[in-house]
Amino acid sequence: MDMSTESSAPDSETGDLDHEVTAPRASNGREWELFVSEDATDPPRHAGSVTAPSREVAVEQAERLVGRDAETLWVCPADEVARRTTANVRLANR
Repeated sequence: MDMSTESSAPDSETGDLDHEVTAPRASNGREWELFVSEDATDPPRHAGSVTAPSREVAVEQAERLVGRDAETLWVCPADEVARRTTANVRLANR
């Protein structure tokens, strides 16, 4: 098997992955939502999610994914994040 096409290691010069990841997300871990602020005055914004078996692993993955773009990083269990849309909520003065 040619390992060069299977590798997911980042390119040492750019930090980019050398291929597109198409494998399904792991099902043996908990899903974690990532929120970042780029500076102290910005509100947090959703930056994606990771699947990991523990909070520590999720934080490590999050730092690798978005750490360089964030001053502040929140890693929250997905099943504890309430998601609402305007379709679900009456907004005042709409």
